[in-house]
Amino acid sequence: NEREGESIMQTVTVAIADTDPGRRAKLEQSLQGGQGIKLLKNIILDESDAPADHQLESHAGMTSVEEVVARISQLNPRILFINFDQSTAEGDFALLGALQRECPETLVVLLTDKSAQDEQILQALANGARGCLNHEADPLYFLKAVRVVDQGEIWVTRKMLGKIMDKV
Repeated sequence: NEREGESIMQTVTVAIADTDPGRRAKLEQSLQGGQGIKLLKNIILDESDAPADHQLESHAGMTSVEEVVARISQLNPRILFINFDQSTAEGDFALLGALQRECPETLVVLLTDKSAQDEQILQALANGARGCLNHEADPLYFLKAVRVVDQGEIWVTRKMLGKIMDKV
């Protein structure tokens, strides 16, 4: 079936919302080699030149959610990787909700670390996130996650899938 072949090779646009330049660079590297993946320019401006206390403020502030949503709706990526941080989880949920309303075409994949609580990840998935991936994951997984989520599936660990099933 020729048609199916076409849809697989359609370019998937990907954006990354992470204020940590090191992590972002690593993820960009993982995705750059991917065939049919177009990496959009960074969504969150580097805040390394802002004073440290301002950095926290701007991330927690509501304006930052609006700014991020405004930039995302301009770029309109198919897949958006968002750094999911325990300490700012409330802000992240607000962002997820706003994205669902303003950018329904954009599918969000959370980037987490070891500290991420399953409960919070479940809540984020309930709030519209389409997947979850550890920052430390094998670079190949980032490419796979982009493909899978683009096809309308979710990307979670088997353990997380079990917890989702328990809730259903």
